[in-house]
Amino acid sequence: MIKLCQLSLALIGTSIAFLQPAFPVKAQESNSDFSKLQSLLAEKKWYEADQETVSLIRNNPANLSCPNLRAIDRMWMQSSNGKYGLTPQLEIWRQVGGFSCRTCEDQIQAFSKQVRWNLSLPVSPIPGDFPAQYPTVAALSWQSYVDSDNSFTRNSLFAGGQTWQAWKVTEFNLFSTFANCSK
Repeated sequence: MIKLCQLSLALIGTSIAFLQPAFPVKAQESNSDFSKLQSLLAEKKWYEADQETVSLIRNNPANLSCPNLRAIDRMWMQSSNGKYGLTPQLEIWRQVGGFSCRTCEDQIQAFSKQVRWNLSLPVSPIPGDFPAQYPTVAALSWQSYVDSDNSFTRNSLFAGGQTWQAWKVTEFNLFSTFANCSK
């Protein structure tokens, strides 16, 4: 009987998820308005949509909720026919070992090379049309730092010893959070 109830609840949950609109303008938890992002994506204005996505996440921490991240990903995925979004980026992050790294410097470099991101500050897409290139919002959870002695380190990216390390921004890491939302 308990298994039958669990199965029924799972089927109801699946049905509800299936009935959600393709482009939710209002996110479920925070009442965030994603209409500008939706319009930019519909017009295939990838760079502008990227900037809007970064702004949405940076300026409203409530947009880090699972329903909002899934809504943002769904809009990107649907508008780009699966080419852009958090889902393809998450797969690349897994492939480069991003979930098992400690400082993640090598993984950030490998990920950025694959999706063609320029690691200058702020992180930006290299001109071109590359799979999983957008959105660049994951870089909000990365922090650059310069070694105290301004020396080069083994994996330094820029002169002056500037290196990258994955950090949580206000206790947040986009790929880890989105991976948990996707379960």
